[in-house]
Amino acid sequence: MADVPQLGYTTLVDVINNYSTADARAVFVEAARVLDRMCPLIRYLPMVPSNQILSNIAVRTDSLPIPGTRRFNTGVQPTAAKNTQISDVMALFEAYSEVDKELYRIQNNPDMWRMDQDLNHVEGFKQLMESLLLYGNLSQDPGSFNGLSTRFNNLESYPNGDMSWVPNVWNGGQTSGACTSAWFLELGPQKVYGIYPPNTPGGFNIENLGEVTKELPAATGGGPSLNYMYQVLRTHLTWRMGLQVNDERCAQRIANINPTGFSGPNGFDENYFIEAKNQLPGGGEAPGTVLLMNRQLKTQVDIRAV
Repeated sequence: MADVPQLGYTTLVDVINNYSTADARAVFVEAARVLDRMCPLIRYLPMVPSNQILSNIAVRTDSLPIPGTRRFNTGVQPTAAKNTQISDVMALFEAYSEVDKELYRIQNNPDMWRMDQDLNHVEGFKQLMESLLLYGNLSQDPGSFNGLSTRFNNLESYPNGDMSWVPNVWNGGQTSGACTSAWFLELGPQKVYGIYPPNTPGGFNIENLGEVTKELPAATGGGPSLNYMYQVLRTHLTWRMGLQVNDERCAQRIANINPTGFSGPNGFDENYFIEAKNQLPGGGEAPGTVLLMNRQLKTQVDIRAV
């Protein structure tokens, strides 16, 4: 698992490793490792406990106070920052994992085999979370949260409403056919981060419900009306988390890129990438800065680099 102490903030793995006692966190550790391995963003995404039960309220500074100068026996006018409250909700991912008790019994290592089955559901969590981080849309799915593409979906919006900055969505030029985006993110508390309910291991809850009787509907067509039953081992998995963008300058999107640019126009253009990177508050040098793109676009970048 990646070790990222230089980032100076708490990731999902850190939260779980710091959670209560070794016994309390043991059931969550392998799930965190799966998410860390299969979704690299989780390795670096800061996780901040929410200040509400199902949401988090943050304060965004829109403008800073401008100090004055004075001479002896004169004064200065009082000043104040302009702040805006922002609220983001968390999504609830939920699943049940069931294995046939007899199938469990015949395994060489039954408990490890059952854990592997449970981790398949964690992979499902990862895929849903990865999709929501990019494409989540509350207007289409009230149980989700707004992802990056929903928040930054036009070429004219100024980050934090600050017209002294430049818009943080850059146009790669593709107007038809397949399009993709690249994202420069400056991750960190007060920047771009994940939120989860406080006093939980990163929003995870994995509960062994033990052995239960599974009932299947009775056969139709005039047969016996009795249900069919068998014994299963059941695990209940939930994960509640969300995404908060406190400083919109920390998300720079290069949109409308041709993912197969070497076979046509409007592919990877390093000029846009350099411009977008330099509009991050840290200019791309701050700890926690990442660049996200799909494999096709990364191939263009790698080929250009050599």
